[in-house]
Amino acid sequence: MAVRRIVAIVLPQLACELVKQRGPVSPSGKAPLAVILGGDDERRAALGPRPEREPQAPAAVIDLVDDEARRYGVRPGQKVVEAAALVAHLAIHRVTFAEIDAALGRVAEVALGLGATASIQLGEQGAASRGGAARAGASRAGRGGERAPGAARSPWGDGPYDTVWLDITGASHLVGGEEALLDELGERVAALGHRARLAIADGPRLAQAIARFGAHADGGRGDEARIAAPGKGAQAIGPLPVQALPVEREVASFLVRLGVLRVEDLARLPRAQVAARLGPRTADVMELLAGRDPVPLLPFEVPRLIEEEVLFDDPVENAESLLFVLRGMTSRIASRLAARGEACGRLNVAIAYDRSIARLRLGEREGDGEGDGSAAELEDDERGPSLRFHVDMPVPLSDAGDLLRPLKAKLERIELAAPAVGVHLIASRIARARRVQLDLSRDRSVDPDSLPALLAELSAEIGAERVGVLEIADAHRPEARSRLAPVEDEALAPRPSRTARAARQAAAEQGAAARGGEEAPAPEPSRLLAQPIPLGRVGRGAIVAVDRHLYAIERLCFVMRLDAVEWWTPAPASRDYARAWLVSGSPSGRARPGELRPPRDGASASSCGEAWIYVDRATGEAFLQGWCE
Repeated sequence: MAVRRIVAIVLPQLACELVKQRGPVSPSGKAPLAVILGGDDERRAALGPRPEREPQAPAAVIDLVDDEARRYGVRPGQKVVEAAALVAHLAIHRVTFAEIDAALGRVAEVALGLGATASIQLGEQGAASRGGAARAGASRAGRGGERAPGAARSPWGDGPYDTVWLDITGASHLVGGEEALLDELGERVAALGHRARLAIADGPRLAQAIARFGAHADGGRGDEARIAAPGKGAQAIGPLPVQALPVEREVASFLVRLGVLRVEDLARLPRAQVAARLGPRTADVMELLAGRDPVPLLPFEVPRLIEEEVLFDDPVENAESLLFVLRGMTSRIASRLAARGEACGRLNVAIAYDRSIARLRLGEREGDGEGDGSAAELEDDERGPSLRFHVDMPVPLSDAGDLLRPLKAKLERIELAAPAVGVHLIASRIARARRVQLDLSRDRSVDPDSLPALLAELSAEIGAERVGVLEIADAHRPEARSRLAPVEDEALAPRPSRTARAARQAAAEQGAAARGGEEAPAPEPSRLLAQPIPLGRVGRGAIVAVDRHLYAIERLCFVMRLDAVEWWTPAPASRDYARAWLVSGSPSGRARPGELRPPRDGASASSCGEAWIYVDRATGEAFLQGWCE
């Protein structure tokens, strides 16, 4: 039976990194940062607006600080007023538990590409379990301004929430061993914008302790200190401080005052005397001291839709700042898609507006009779005013740059009606990613997603209904013999093709051969107009007006007749098609490019051209449908 192997991914600066992903924490971008966990989860989950930046209560307790704030002496556990006395320009932000959970879920989703089971929560058997009830209580206490006992203050118990576990039992050899797996996993987490400490052990609590405290006790051993050999968990946590064990903060302080600084010091004491001092978690500590860690993992359920959400403490009023945020969001979506082996076919964007300013400006627009001229749509639902639009990908894409290009093209054409307080991005229409075989016959490799990315950008620029592939349709009417079809994977694959004109000409030649060498029908028009131009009743010598120019019909040559074509439709076609030679006596004597050409007899005083017209047999009215070149 294989020994269970668990990877612990500890994110010590997770909350600070989430704040920095919203945008610069200060105008200079270098201000020390402190974070308070908790807050109004419902408001943030609904993208609710914040009319102005909320000042933090002086009695509020800081939970996390970044490296810059630590250099100034700011520490977790200090009150806001104490930290402000040390650093006047300290930036204090609030991060909700919902944001923490979403970030841990992203890491778990990316990690699943290297293991069988990922978890952001331990089972009920462990004293270090982060149960839903405890988390909900801590969240409610944070919203009420009070701190739940032990919440986000102890490395064990109810917080902080900074660890993702991955079960790699029997899977490490697929990537070259446990050392290579840690390196690969670290790169994937770094692509999400997080710094991580990783460790491998026989259980989740052992691996978490080594990842969280091993950097202070590894003695320069590097990767060896991050990986506990199978069955050697007790020796691996021996050099760690006693704070690495699941004991209360007061118990750890008591042991330090007694001179018990490391786990191995505690392991050498008599078990009966130790058990009397460890409190309610004695059984857990004794198991870890013996190197046993049977706590199960609660599997993380991967959501079908990929969602990214960023909320701003200070409203954003320009597209450049939104693009900065969207760049990070698409990068994280691309990492999650790569771990799944999937691609995205549509991106739905919701930009939440400041409620008061948006309603004021939108009311003025309605009074002036002006609307939003872009393809986006303004909505005012229970979440408040927001700007919503979507971008369709002709072919599902998964690269971060390819996902950002159509969003950038769309956003540059949209004017914000009010300052934005949040962005919600959803990747829908998830499909299996294409697997393209490497082409070793060329010196330079061809990117298979270059054309789909260009089509996605064009769809965002001019509309998805104007981008497609020209297909040949089985129809008698010339204008219906080709159509613009949506782009699919098969349409982008190289394949032999013929134009409609070449196909019909080949069919005409075959028909002529079957008739014993008779002359093939005259070639059809080379260019059709988007809309036929009415000419009235025509005949030889008639005068017609085309685009504010007068022409005389010099010759008419009957081509074919359609009688009740598509009779099953509401408007069957009954037409007589002809080729007409149009002559203009304009003083300039200049032909219109692409439509008219000099007559064959060399006359220079007139411009002329061969037109393709048809006569509606029901009304007798003629229409100019195209030109023959």
